[in-house]
Amino acid sequence: MKKVTYLVTTILLISVVIVGYLSFNQEKKYYKISDSAPTEFVDLLKRNKLDFKVEKDGSLWLNERDEAKYVACCT
Repeated sequence: MKKVTYLVTTILLISVVIVGYLSFNQEKKYYKISDSAPTEFVDLLKRNKLDFKVEKDGSLWLNERDEAKYVACCT
């Protein structure tokens, strides 16, 4: 009975570790939508609560999870 308990505990622990790793270790993926980031366009993205970033070179990148919201509001 003790071996079964250890086996079940080990399997559950490994499952929790794997699920935790996969859920917390996902990087945000961005794609480039513009070579420049005009202030009006950045304000529009902020108003619509889209996840974006402006790189040092001035290019504008949008989180791919917000692609549908971007199409609905900003195109």
